Amino acid sequence: MNTSLFISLALLEFLYSDHVELDTNLAFDLLQQADKYSIDELRNACEKHLVANIEPENYVALGNIAELIGATALREAVVTFIAKNMKKIKPRIDFNEISDALLRDSLVKFIVK
Repeated sequence: MNTSLFISLALLEFLYSDHVELDTNLAFDLLQQADKYSIDELRNACEKHLVANIEPENYVALGNIAELIGATALREAVVTFIAKNMKKIKPRIDFNEISDALLRDSLVKFIVK
């Protein structure tokens, strides 16, 4: 199934039923759609799901989208994740893709902890 069609169907499912089964990839895509169409309940559900599923493989993308759309809870969770896992994630190649603002806030949290 086409990815954008799948996302559209999930968005419609939420609009009609007020519920959608989320996995991390779908939550990431739906968060952007929920922000675009100002669907606050879906946005909150997606953000909550993503906060609970931050991993070394996705923290950069989650941090970037959080900053782009102003998802403050997700951004703060990513900052905390980076600060707590600094030694593990610093050698990763994607570490260089962290925005300056996220890195600064993570370093402050890392030093202060």
